Parts: sequence; C-alpha cells; structure tokens
Amino acid sequence: MNEKQTQEQLIKRDLTAAYRLIADQKLTDTIFTHITARSAQRDDQIYINRFGLFFDEVTPASLVLCSISGEVTEPGSRLEGLDNITNPNGFEFHAVVHKARSDANCVIHLHSHASTVVSVHPKGLIGLTQNAMRFNGQVAWYDYDGVNPNTSQLSDMVQLMGEKPILAMRHHGMLAVGRSVAEAFHRAFYFNKACQEQIDILSSVDEPLLPMGPSVDKSLSYFINPERVLGEREWPGWLRYLDRKFPNWAEN
Repeated sequence: MNEKQTQEQLIKRDLTAAYRLIADQKLTDTIFTHITARSAQRDDQIYINRFGLFFDEVTPASLVLCSISGEVTEPGSRLEGLDNITNPNGFEFHAVVHKARSDANCVIHLHSHASTVVSVHPKGLIGLTQNAMRFNGQVAWYDYDGVNPNTSQLSDMVQLMGEKPILAMRHHGMLAVGRSVAEAFHRAFYFNKACQEQIDILSSVDEPLLPMGPSVDKSLSYFINPERVLGEREWPGWLRYLDRKFPNWAEN
C-alpha cells in the first residue's frame, strides 16, 4: 500500500469516526444531514455516507466516493433495502463548499438542536463564554432559503461564507469546515457547545455579564492561530473513546 492509499484509509477511518461521534453526542437529525471528506488521491472527489444509514451505522466500507459533480466512483457497501446511494440535496450543500474552498477537506452540516435555536436569535451567537468567544468574527449568518436551495442560492451561500469556518443557517442549522476531519469536528462540537451554553444562560439570567477588555481579543487570537490545526491534539483521544465504547467500529 503506497502513501496515498494509506492516507485514503485514514481519511475513511476519521470520517467514520466523525459520524459515530456526532451520533454519540446526540447532534444528529436521524438520517438527514451529512459529513463529507475530500479524497487524498483526487481533490475533486469526496466521501459521504450512504443515504438511509444512521450515523452510528456508518463504517469505512459503507462510505460512498463521489466526484464533486455527483457521479459515484465507489458505491460502498449497503444494508438491505437502502437503494438510494446519496441524498442529492444534501450532497449539493457539501459539494459546493468543497469546490469553492481548497481548505475545506471536511464539511459537517448539522441540524443540531442548540445551533438551530441560536440561529433565530437576532444577535446570533453572543460572546458570553470562552467557547463562544472563539467564534467572534468567525461565523457567517445565512438567511433561510427553503428546504432545497437551488444552484443560485448555493452560490450565494458559499460567497457569503467566504473564508469563515462556520456558516450558521437561520431557522435551519449549521455548517463547519476544516482542513482535516478532526478540525471540522472540533469546530462543530464547540460551536454547538457554545450555542447550548447561550441557551442555558439566557434562560436563567435576565442580564448576563459580558466579558470585556483585552481578554476577549486574546482568546480569539489563540483560537484562530493558523499554525494550529484545531482538534489534532484531542483527536487521538476521541478515537480511543470510540474504541472503548464501540469495539470494532472502524472495521469494514
């Protein structure tokens, strides 16, 4: 097995891990929403789950490899009765981001409870906690465009997102990108955590304290340091967690 093939296997393992962890953290919307990862061998090809699988059912062998235009290269294995290979509407959300951004090696789209609730707050995510402060200026806010946005709407979405790592979709959910699966998962996990913290704070405090002064900028500069790939430190720990909780999760 050459280096590219080894990298490909690691990408499939990490993508499977992200699906399993999103399920474990209760951030799924049954079979809807997706996580995609770019192939190590072809920049214009991405892996996605087979439509119909719950996230905790995903394995490396079940992942579907598609071109960014949607043509299936490798269909992956399937459970009996799952004839649909991919969800075309969900796939387009990811493909347009992968195509527009060279840094989007992984894209996570969720309809998580906390991110959806915060998406309808007029001020969006407020910098109430350290977890929220890491996203100051890092979130693009996209107005609701219906269940199945067309090509023009998807183009507007990507243009609005620009180089930001998070797209918060009003009345809908969120989308996170990363240079690796670990980085995208880190961003999605902590964005949802910050949203849940905001919900809890605003439901219990009439006038919450806002952090002020240079500490806010100091926190942001720490989290957006481009030399750090977010998530890489804790990713091996997440993999060990899956090994303990779901033995054989990465086997085909």
